[in-house]
Amino acid sequence: MGYFTLLLLALVTLGHSLPIEEFSSLKPGNNSRIVGGYTTDIGAHGYQISLRKKSLFYPEDEFWHICGGSIFSENIVITAAHCIIAAIPSEFKVVAGTNLQVGSTGVMVPVKEIIMHENYNPDTYNNDIALLVLGTPLPLNGFTIRPIELIDDAPRAGTQTTITGWGAVWEGGPSHHYLQEVKVPVVSQELCNIDYEGYVTDKMLCAGLRGVGGKDACQGDSGGPLTIRNKLAGVVSWGAGCARPEYPGVYSNIWTLKSWILEKAASYA
Repeated sequence: MGYFTLLLLALVTLGHSLPIEEFSSLKPGNNSRIVGGYTTDIGAHGYQISLRKKSLFYPEDEFWHICGGSIFSENIVITAAHCIIAAIPSEFKVVAGTNLQVGSTGVMVPVKEIIMHENYNPDTYNNDIALLVLGTPLPLNGFTIRPIELIDDAPRAGTQTTITGWGAVWEGGPSHHYLQEVKVPVVSQELCNIDYEGYVTDKMLCAGLRGVGGKDACQGDSGGPLTIRNKLAGVVSWGAGCARPEYPGVYSNIWTLKSWILEKAASYA
């Protein structure tokens, strides 16, 4: 049984958890932000939201940030299926228009319905995409709260991407309170499948500094956007650790999932 197969089996044993974090070796790096990135402003990424969750068993607790997401319309948010699997809408709030992953800044709205891809595979993270239907429309302002367009062509290897989120500052490390941004190039599916021993499907997109490392999404960034030329090209999904030279980050491929998104969202236009 191969090394990567063992990683996947270990992940399944852990149950509901964010795949990009469960490969963690808990070894800190030298970066002080979203791995290898820098602090940014919500005005530059007004489509970014913080998905916050409250346990049904501890209603006295506050909602806490668990994942990111992207505004598709005033009443639809795109996120990762693994962020919401085995949960119900009332456990979640969407917070838009804020630089912070905690506190009461921005606009907080309830989630009314969850639409998870019917072919999502929690063992392999294929089709790792979901839509959140909001109970209250977001007050779109064209700046700090705005929708993002979906990519209109297939991403090419070497194309620069931008990833944003409030995830860990290094593999296994703490998250960042302020919104972070990092830029990495697309990695071809062929090369990424060499690294991941054939686990990368056409519903997945890889990006990172292959052979170099040091820049990546990490735990807490899951569900958030990967953009190309200000259009949504990927959703943070999974990977072996964070920013490792030998393993690029893996994202849900918006180009191959676009028809599903448009079909489901059309019912709520």
